[in-house]
Amino acid sequence: MNLILVANPGSSSRKYALYEADGLALHAEIHYEHAHDGIVYTIESPGKTAVTAPADFSVLDESCSHVISTLVAEHLLTENQPILAIGLRVVAPSAFFMQDHVITDEVVTRLESIKHLAPLHIGATLGELQLLRAHYPDTPIVGVSDSAFHRTKPNYAWNYGINIHDADRLDIKRFGYHGISVSSVVDELWNRGKLPPKVIVCHLGSGSSVTGVFHGRSIDTTMGFTPNEGVIMATRSGSISPDASHALRSQLQLDDAGLVEYLNTHAGLAGMAESDDIRELLKREADGDHAAHLALTTLIHTIHKAIGSMLVAMNGCDLLVFTGTVGERSAVLRKRIVAHLEFCDFVLDGVLNDECTSPQQFTNISQIARSKPIVVIPAHEALEIARRTKQSASV
Repeated sequence: MNLILVANPGSSSRKYALYEADGLALHAEIHYEHAHDGIVYTIESPGKTAVTAPADFSVLDESCSHVISTLVAEHLLTENQPILAIGLRVVAPSAFFMQDHVITDEVVTRLESIKHLAPLHIGATLGELQLLRAHYPDTPIVGVSDSAFHRTKPNYAWNYGINIHDADRLDIKRFGYHGISVSSVVDELWNRGKLPPKVIVCHLGSGSSVTGVFHGRSIDTTMGFTPNEGVIMATRSGSISPDASHALRSQLQLDDAGLVEYLNTHAGLAGMAESDDIRELLKREADGDHAAHLALTTLIHTIHKAIGSMLVAMNGCDLLVFTGTVGERSAVLRKRIVAHLEFCDFVLDGVLNDECTSPQQFTNISQIARSKPIVVIPAHEALEIARRTKQSASV
């Protein structure tokens, strides 16, 4: 059996999947993430019970080195199983990275040259790439663009209010991200015959974005030049005035790199409430913690504003989608978000919403008699990456 390996290094987790090259049937998925004082992995494979266990290493960046040995230990692979191609999610602000590329030294050089613009993601990608190349020196690696889905945005959704010649020359555009996730949502809706003209997709996780999908194509999304734009996130500030950034830089005596690090790793929920874990913040809020309440209500407020902007951009919405780790798991956040959307005919079914905490498939959580559809769709980024890897690597 020949396989395609998918690597999806996120800002706070590492996800891998193996697909059979013929037919793209899922063979196994493995997800590494921080838990308590260590790292745990969860393995899922069709027809088998999911396995969660502590990893025997403590640095998340080392995950790539353990994927195959872990799957062999769980009897899901044999030693020296052939890997025909590897797909690697790439999040990078550049017109060049608005499309997929087979990784070459030139592609690596381009990534290194813009690493400072999206340090959370490009740093993880380069680290992952170095390990993948060392472990699989003869296997083609395809960098799958997380922005490509947003190429369909109209001209007016691409630009900032700066000199257009400077924007073109310096490659400063609203590229957008989470495109692989949104594309997988659109595919799922299309395959079920449930893709209406106007869809809003809320991808909520460590990184969060809201995207307007008009007739299956991106019309606008909250992330822009880098993934640190739009709603506030786990450790990212989201949109912030350049003047406020300048004031932070000056008052905290930061250099450029220090400011980027501050806004990407010491802001967002973590900056407001000293935690980026939604579950912990909800518990603290219930216990009367003001900082946790302020952080959560600010997060929800920015999501409300983002949904409102997509409603206006599309002149309405027929379907609301939640995806991403938080979007899929947090019934409380979904309830609080939808509570402000009754004016446009979105009403949750409380029971269905509360029961939806770890969905494995498309789940409707709306009141059928009163509401337009509200659905939770598990993010299937890995399948989209595998499909595009197979296409680009010609395997």
